[in-house]
Order: sequence, then structure tokens, then C-alpha cells
Amino acid sequence: MDDNQTLPLILAGPILRRVTADSVTVWLATSQRRDFTLRIYDTADEQVGSSVMQDSVSQQRDTWAGSLQSHASLGINLHVTLIEARPDRVGDPFQQDTLLRYNLFDDQDNPLPEIADVCLDGEPLPGFYIPQHLQMFAYGSCRKPHGPSFDDQEKTQHHDSLALLADHLSDNVQYLANRPSHLFLVGDQIYADEVPETVMDSLKKIAVTLVGNDIALPCGATLSTMDSAQRTALKAACGLTSDSPDMHLMSFGEFAAMYLLVMGNRIGFSIPEKTAPSPAMDSLRDFLASQAQVRKTLANIPTYMMFDDHDVTDDWNINRSWYNQVHSSVSGSRIVSNALAAFWAFQSWGNEPAQCNQEFIDTLQNHLIVPSNSEYAKHYDFTLRKFHQWSFVLPTTPPIFVLDCRTQRDFGSFNSPPKLLDRYALDSLHQAWFKLSPEQKQDTVAPIFITGTPVFGFSVIEGLQQSAYRLGFLLGMAKGILAPSRLDVESWIANRQGFSMFLNAIMYRMGYKKATFIAGDVHYSFANHATYTSQLAPGNVQTLECLQLTSSALRNTPEAGRALETFLANDITKVRRGHSKPETLAWWYRVFFWRFLRKDVWKIKVVGIPGKSTQARPDPQFQKWWEPWVAKTLQKLWQWLEKKDGQSRTDPHTYWITCRPNVGLVYLEQGNVVKQVLLSGDDRQAHLTYNVPQH
Repeated sequence: MDDNQTLPLILAGPILRRVTADSVTVWLATSQRRDFTLRIYDTADEQVGSSVMQDSVSQQRDTWAGSLQSHASLGINLHVTLIEARPDRVGDPFQQDTLLRYNLFDDQDNPLPEIADVCLDGEPLPGFYIPQHLQMFAYGSCRKPHGPSFDDQEKTQHHDSLALLADHLSDNVQYLANRPSHLFLVGDQIYADEVPETVMDSLKKIAVTLVGNDIALPCGATLSTMDSAQRTALKAACGLTSDSPDMHLMSFGEFAAMYLLVMGNRIGFSIPEKTAPSPAMDSLRDFLASQAQVRKTLANIPTYMMFDDHDVTDDWNINRSWYNQVHSSVSGSRIVSNALAAFWAFQSWGNEPAQCNQEFIDTLQNHLIVPSNSEYAKHYDFTLRKFHQWSFVLPTTPPIFVLDCRTQRDFGSFNSPPKLLDRYALDSLHQAWFKLSPEQKQDTVAPIFITGTPVFGFSVIEGLQQSAYRLGFLLGMAKGILAPSRLDVESWIANRQGFSMFLNAIMYRMGYKKATFIAGDVHYSFANHATYTSQLAPGNVQTLECLQLTSSALRNTPEAGRALETFLANDITKVRRGHSKPETLAWWYRVFFWRFLRKDVWKIKVVGIPGKSTQARPDPQFQKWWEPWVAKTLQKLWQWLEKKDGQSRTDPHTYWITCRPNVGLVYLEQGNVVKQVLLSGDDRQAHLTYNVPQH
């Protein structure tokens, strides 16, 4: 947006959010508060649902709960609206497994012209479908606008991966068997702590325009006038540990402006002409050029979103020491509150709208509209810091549990790796399970759990992280290069008790015998099969068959690139065992010699699943004298492993892990995942397919 350019009415959206057989929700961000009407149509163009209740059935709507249109006024020029449509015929839900379309109308009953902008190729309106049984969904994470984006052959992917999904949806408008019914964005939808100065200069201006106030932090810092050096100093003073040389979002308006940029860029942000060329700016230009397609993606598939650390700040809640350090600073705490308020408005609200009541919305509105009121500010900070209802469940078949693994941690000691879900979070998970239908709770069902970081990752990298952490602890380098925040020591297995508590809750409390885990975060993609065996008491041994799928990143290829595929290839079976602390064992274990020897009460066996790529691995380019020797040694190792278990490792089209930017497509048959396909490449030519063995 140029300095003299006015804001458009539609700042972002429409984005299709929570959809069930009884309800369809659409999200919009606007520069003026407006009322809209949402109407749902079948393929014969007959209206089958609306957000406006017909007078003739007004007395029959026993399930009607409050208004079907909710507003949150978060700035003078920023209004977020959720519009819900219900079926026209009471007791007759929306038809499943068939294409439905929708349209939006203003208060004069005129169709919104912006709808034409989000229609798939050849379609008159945006559309979606509601599956009776889950057949296919899409997911991804880690979408950095200026991040590097190249495939395993180090060829640049110009298109945003979410734009690739729009092309896939267009190709499969009517072919629902190959059209994903849901999209899950599982973390790092923005990089709040890595904003180039060129981008930040524009975001600061947009932020003030949106909110209408240049809201200072409690320390008195006026963010719109601070330069890069001042903001870096303020970041350190607030206890934030991100070591990125780029700038950090801090005000609510800045977070909001960034969301508007990445959610389709209707505000018209562009890179200033005098900006010096660089790989980051080239990548950003490609990203911006893809946003018209991204708008189509988000309008044509029900989209659900969960945060990870970069949506707030790097290392967010990594351990107790970090939490205490940041929240001991009033300004540090306010930055986290601003990030969470923006996350709620732009990501969370549409996941499960009923989780946030009007009191919650009023708390945010009061502070942002009247920032000078200190009581409003205190209530804002407290409410957001203590809000723990970000997780949600979709009652699909199989059910999908989307988990907040950031705000419900059990930290333990100051710098030790935390349990990613504390006992209260596990109780909430169990409570959500109770609300499912009997069909969804059967032990033969394989529920899907969406977590920020993989539950079953690679023992190589996780082991190195933990070893480095222990070394740093022994050397007293808690604030140095081996600090937990530098090493990202927050994998599930880093706290073995928390790891086993989570899996035991699924197996013993919820009664499932198999489960699928979906994750992102790590900037490489893979598939693992795991067997988890646990013994809570003598004779009570149970096994959970697990599948781990990971798609990352949508747009942020790690600098190591292809080297990760060789170094981390999960081509050898891993077995891990876990000890339980004496107080968690039955009394007869505690009083006998197990108290001193400790007993293995669980173990896991993890086996990688190979993927077949449409692109062959490139021939290695040796630059150092020792690289040919390493390559030859690995080749002999792979040949030996092929003879041992028969799985192909020397085939140049076989990948165990990939760093190519992608969006993941997951296929199911009869409730079980059978395949993962990673869409990649500007022409979607770089597919990588993981066929999942059925156990």
C-alpha cells in the first residue's frame, strides 16, 4: 500500500473456515464495519442455506444460538467478521460428498465484487464439499514470505506452495476423490521475529492506519518511530531470544498488517523500487506475485490454523527460564499478548467460534480502541496469557484433534525440556474425546492428531540436540551457543515422561489402538511408522501403532538444503526405551529393587517410510577432498542395507527425507492413511509420494 493509497473495503478474505454438515463459516477482514449475508447453493444453483433466518421457520430453530454474524472491531479501520450459514430446512443438514458453492452479499443485497477474485478457474462461485468419511486433506507449515525456496536439485520454486494448492483445486473441482476437503496450517504462518527492514517500514505505516492509534508499549516505546537498532535493543530488553538480524513485530497493528500481507495481500503491499536486490527480496517478489492464487486457495477449502513459535516469537515458551524472563518484562508480556490477539483475530476465531465468548472479544476491543485505559490493558494481558482454549476437535470420521503444544506446557526445572502438554491439557483432550460419537471412539478408528512438531522425529537430530544441551548445561553455557533456545530443545522425546504421558492418554484413557500424527516445524518432510509399547502395571501391556507424517516448509528451505537428506535419512530401524520415575510406578515396584534399578515401562520402534519422487537425486558435486570418500562410504552402507531389508536406497528416485518446499496431501481409505503426496515445483512436477504400508 502506497502512502497515498486508501484501504480497500475487503482487507482479507473471504476465507472459508469451520464447515460441518450443520454449519458453514466464512471469515472476512474489512476496513469498515459492514453486515453481510452468506448464502449456500447446490450444483443446480438452488439455495440450500443462509445466514439470514427465514421468518417461516423462526420458531423451529431450537439449535439457533445467538447471532449468525459476529464482529470484532479491533481498530478504526480494522473489523473482523465471522458469518455463519445454516441449512434452510430445519433438521435437514447440508448434503455431503457433493459440491456446494457460496456467495456473499452486502447490506443492500448486492453480491460482493471481490467474490469473482476468488473463484477457481471456470467456476462461477467459490466452492467446497463436506465428506461423510474423511478421504483427503491438505496441510503445511512454515511460510516465510522472503524465505529461500528451492528443491532438492537446488532449483528455485517461485510460486508460494499455497498457490500450488489452488492449481490442484482447479484441476479437481468436480473430482472430489482427488480434491482435499480440509486444509490445516499447523504453525509459523508468519515469521514475527524475522521481518526485513524494507517490509517493516511499510508495515509500521499500515499498522497505524489500521488501528488508528500509535499504541506505545508499557515502557513508553513508540514503535512507529523506532529504527532498526532501537528495536533490536528493545527486543533484548524485553527478554526475547530471537537472534535473527531482521526486525521483530511488536504492536498489535504490526502483527495485523503482516497477516493482511500473507493472507492474499489485498492491501497492495509492494517492494519499494529503490530496494537493493537480494535473494530475500527476489523471493518476496515471487511470494507477492502468488497471492492472487493464495486468495483462491483459502476461499475454496475449509481452512484451520494453529500457531507455533514464530507466529509469536522464536523460542516462545521453550522452557521456564524463557517464560519467566519475558513475562517479568511488562513490555515483553505485552508483545506476546499482541501476537496472541492477532492470532485469535486472523487464525483462531474461525477454528471453533464457540470457544470465545463476547466477554473475550470485548476484552480485546476495549484495550485496542481505548489503549490509554490501564485497567483495560491489564485485563488484556492477563486474559491472553491465561487463555488455554486454543486446541479444538473436528468431528470428522476419523476425528481430528488439533493441539496447542505451546501454552499448555509443564516446564519442570528452569532450563530443562518441557512436557509439551501438561496434565490439564491431557484432561481437556480426554474431555473432547467424550463428546465424540460412538463410531468415532471405537478402538479400531485411527484418530488424527495435529501437533506443531513431530511426535516421532529423527533420533539422529534429536539425539544431537539433547547431547549438545547436556554439554552446554555441564559447561555452564546456558546463555551461550549451546543454550536451549539456540538448540531448539523442545522435541516430544526430549521430555520422555511427557512423551509417554501423551501416548498413554491416547491408548489407555481414550482406548485407541492406532493413531496418525501430522506435524510441520522442522523444515524437512518425511513419513515414519512407529510402534509404541507401554506397561502401566504388571500384565497391562498395550501397543499403539502410529504413523507420523510431516510436511515442512511451505516456503522456507533450510540453508543446509540437500545435505539434510543424506545426513538425516531415516533408513535404519530405531528402538528407544523409556524409564519411569519411581513415584509413577505401582507401590510394589517402589518398595523393591526396581526403586534403584528402575524399570523400562515403555519403548518405541521407529521405521522410516521411503518416498518415490518424480525427480531423481542429482549427482553429487564434490568441492572438498574428503567428500568423495564420504559419498562412497554412504553408497556402500545403502547397498548393505538394501541386501538386509530389501528396501531401495540406491535408487536415485527414492527419498527418505526432503527439504523441497511443499504442501502435503494425505489420502485415506476406510479411515486409514494410505498415501502422502507432497506437491512441489512451479508446475507441480516435483511430486514426492509416500505409500504407507498397512499393518
